[in-house]
Amino acid sequence: MKKTTMKSLYLKNSKLVDLEKNKIIPASILIKNGRFVEVFSEKIHTQDLLCRYKNFPTLDLNGNFIIPGFVDAHTHLLSLGVERQRIDLSGCDSLSVCLEKLRENQENDLIFGVNWDESNWRKGTIAELNRDLLDKISDTKPVIMRRICGHFAVVNSKALAAIPSNYKIVEPSKGYLYENAALYLNQIFPPTPDMYERAIEIATEEALSRGITTVHEITDATGFRIYQRYKKRLKLRICLYLTNFLEEALQTGQPLDLQDVFLKFAGIKIFMDGSIGARTAALKKPYQGTKNKGKLLIAERELTKIFKKAGLKNLQLMIHSIGDRSTDVVLSVFKKLKLTENPLRHRLEHIELLHNYQIEEIAKFKLIASMQPNFLRWQGSSGMYEKNLGKRYKKMNCFKKLVQSGVRVIFGSDCMPIGPLNGINYAVNFPLRDVKLTPAQAFRFYTTEPHFATFDEDRLGLVKPGMQADLVVLNKNPLQKENLKDLKILSVFINGVTVYKK
Repeated sequence: MKKTTMKSLYLKNSKLVDLEKNKIIPASILIKNGRFVEVFSEKIHTQDLLCRYKNFPTLDLNGNFIIPGFVDAHTHLLSLGVERQRIDLSGCDSLSVCLEKLRENQENDLIFGVNWDESNWRKGTIAELNRDLLDKISDTKPVIMRRICGHFAVVNSKALAAIPSNYKIVEPSKGYLYENAALYLNQIFPPTPDMYERAIEIATEEALSRGITTVHEITDATGFRIYQRYKKRLKLRICLYLTNFLEEALQTGQPLDLQDVFLKFAGIKIFMDGSIGARTAALKKPYQGTKNKGKLLIAERELTKIFKKAGLKNLQLMIHSIGDRSTDVVLSVFKKLKLTENPLRHRLEHIELLHNYQIEEIAKFKLIASMQPNFLRWQGSSGMYEKNLGKRYKKMNCFKKLVQSGVRVIFGSDCMPIGPLNGINYAVNFPLRDVKLTPAQAFRFYTTEPHFATFDEDRLGLVKPGMQADLVVLNKNPLQKENLKDLKILSVFINGVTVYKK
């Protein structure tokens, strides 16, 4: 959507949602030069305000509700835009339907299916999916099926032949790719420049339509350069985390002190383990019915070196750790290096499986817990978590317990799917006691809190004078639980400019 540009704007007849105090305040808001200048209680006579600001462009919000702009604190926006141009397998309810969609889409030189989820299949299993099966789709073109988590993919012989030998955890006989071989398929089979350009447009419009004004974007050195190239055309705020170690990050040829209005470098992402769905998350006890405890991707000694390098370069680490065994290693390094104050605001991503002692240590070390409430889709009885972990599934994604222990929690989607309202519905309505949050908490973890993780809390995340004017207009009171399923995003503003309108 084309931006509506104006230097000043007076919003009247709105209801401001105070997420900290859990209340609604009838308000009028004055925006100048992209910032909130004044927030008036409607107790002040409206006629006086209208007279005072009669020369300002005025927008009547008709009693609708204002919240700070949403932040998705864990996204792969560029990858999402690329995937929207590939073969979407997310709606397939069986393995055979996935294969049929691949057969129907052979016009390109690469047959790339994404986002399949075997927990949605009525027929077929991962065990039946292999290289030979995909060779029947094509033996002359690469054929790829990457799971929704991104940590596992199955490929045919043609694609397998293109996998560099330095990629680890590959099972050639089955065509199975794990971890970096699956995660970095865009490096092995690179999208065209046109695909990347369309990807930014596609993903941005999707994010804005869901009220997202800032993303914590995870990408590689290629993505970093692409964002640099298109930064003047960006419509939402991008905080970049590179999925490379320090040395590789410094070789991108781009300034790591990047601080643009819409694009900033935030830190480095590292992977301690894989995912529950791929059975590669590192666990203390084996996966259900197996001896497999997943994969620990970085040993404690190597992780210690990474932390030291990050400290020397003043770099924040975004640490992917899903299993309890990998989180133990991270916490052990924090103890060893005595990082009790966490000045760089290192963050743990996902931490789906935790024990009470780990929660206490996360609070002690002031680690940020970056979590994804939309993952609760797999946490019901007979769901993917229970199939892989047994009774342990009931203790996963314990948002409420973390909050009660004093841990700072922020929310993102990992693009599974993107959209804060979806995650908020899960977090508020989930039946398990250690998970369930209040609406105010869930909204705060998607709006105000994530800006702390990128050192932006003094300029973003609140509707108050001096802060940058990023906001979302909703049709109903979001603090009332019964309204959550009927909430609609009516409009979105960034720097006081309309970037989306329903």
